[in-house]
Amino acid sequence: MNYQLDVNLEMDLEAMVDRNGLPHVLDALATICFEKAEHLRSNWQDESAAKEWERFGKAVDKAADKARP
Repeated sequence: MNYQLDVNLEMDLEAMVDRNGLPHVLDALATICFEKAEHLRSNWQDESAAKEWERFGKAVDKAADKARP
């Protein structure tokens, strides 16, 4: 990823956080991770990749819990 894409991504993420709050953005990312895991498991029978996405989802979910007041 080049620098300009990084800046654009950061700006987009900041706008999402400003609109929705960090806990909600993290909740959405955790949900995406868990859905990716299920998709890999169901459609590609890739248990290894599914477990990795579940691990990501759990980590992001934990961060979301800590971000709540």
